[in-house]
Amino acid sequence: MAEEMRLVRRVPAGRRAVTRLALGVFVVDEFLFDGLEWWELIDPADGDEQPAAALAAVRPGETIVRLVGLVAPGGRTDLAVQVLISLVDALRAGPARRLVAAPLAHGEELLRRAGFGPFEDGSFAVEL
Repeated sequence: MAEEMRLVRRVPAGRRAVTRLALGVFVVDEFLFDGLEWWELIDPADGDEQPAAALAAVRPGETIVRLVGLVAPGGRTDLAVQVLISLVDALRAGPARRLVAAPLAHGEELLRRAGFGPFEDGSFAVEL
């Protein structure tokens, strides 16, 4: 079986409806996108009607970016870890120095598998 090639990208405006479907949100809630950056893990061979394999939402900041949402279908922690690792790589191109997450909200073990860990200031994060 061939390994699937996936990449992470910011969710384009034209894919918001597909993203809402993947999130299980059927109403048009712009607040889901206002102030947040949504990133999707996709197979580039799939068409635009295909939902992302996993989604992550971050609240951008100058030096600290906060993970505020993480979705992977059917409890696929492998996809959740993959979207986080790819997200960290993508964020390294920007000015932020740290991606902070809440271990209780996202699962400490899952975050550790993606490179997150405790910091001396009490946060659970990964350096960018």
